[in-house]
Amino acid sequence: MKIAVASGKGGTGKTLIATNLANVALKKGNVALYDLDVEEPNDHLFFKSVNMQKQAVEKMIPVVDETICELNGVCSQVCEYHAIIQLADQVLVFPELCHSCYGCLEMCPSKAISEGKKEIGVIEYGTQGNLQLIGGLLKVGESATTALIRDTKKVSVKESTLHIYDAPPGTSCPVIEAVKEVDYVLLVGEPTPFGLHDLHLLAQVLQEMHKPFGVVINKAVGGNTRLEDYCSEHELEILARIPLRSDIAGNYAKSILITEVSNEMHDLFANLLETVTQKVREAAL
Repeated sequence: MKIAVASGKGGTGKTLIATNLANVALKKGNVALYDLDVEEPNDHLFFKSVNMQKQAVEKMIPVVDETICELNGVCSQVCEYHAIIQLADQVLVFPELCHSCYGCLEMCPSKAISEGKKEIGVIEYGTQGNLQLIGGLLKVGESATTALIRDTKKVSVKESTLHIYDAPPGTSCPVIEAVKEVDYVLLVGEPTPFGLHDLHLLAQVLQEMHKPFGVVINKAVGGNTRLEDYCSEHELEILARIPLRSDIAGNYAKSILITEVSNEMHDLFANLLETVTQKVREAAL
């Protein structure tokens, strides 16, 4: 079973939910937790005792051999991202724009383009007991977020009963890559104007992708029903409500799993996991 934890904006509590959901699931079997927020991964902060290893991730960058280049302009024509451009007497390559599609390399009639490599980040991974923790870390200044997420998801893990993807925020390509293969999405929202606005955007994306999802309200405040009213109006199921409390925020700030220090929160996440598991089973019938 593959579950993604996503939200339309940053700071809603994806990591809080992903890490604590993984923690309660560990009692039932092997869990693989993927931190796909590669620009700012922090799942590892909650599992400090896991010994993490690193491997570099590279992407293909075209290298032009000017001695055999015929300046025919085919490479420039096939590149939709303008990463390679023909001038009057030379061909320029812009690595930061390249999506490593291999189009220029395959289509060059003079075979003047070869495969170069550029490091875009690292993948960190480690195992402790039933937990496998995998995360990507994008190199500063790089823009190949989607490519690194794709490679991070490919890291082989031992057989696990549950894969949890801690997705990046937003509604753009990195989020699409993070959730496209999952069985269910937990859509995290907060009861603020920005939170409601961005939850609405991501809900539309998930509906367009035909992905089953349910809403988890974080920082829930009594009397503020704007988000709940929205979910009711659009027939979005609310699976759990995590209250806005200083003890939850304080433990989170100290990288302490709230399911380890609060029986109430442990039961909440255990029930959430059981609810999602049941929904995935019903969808498979």
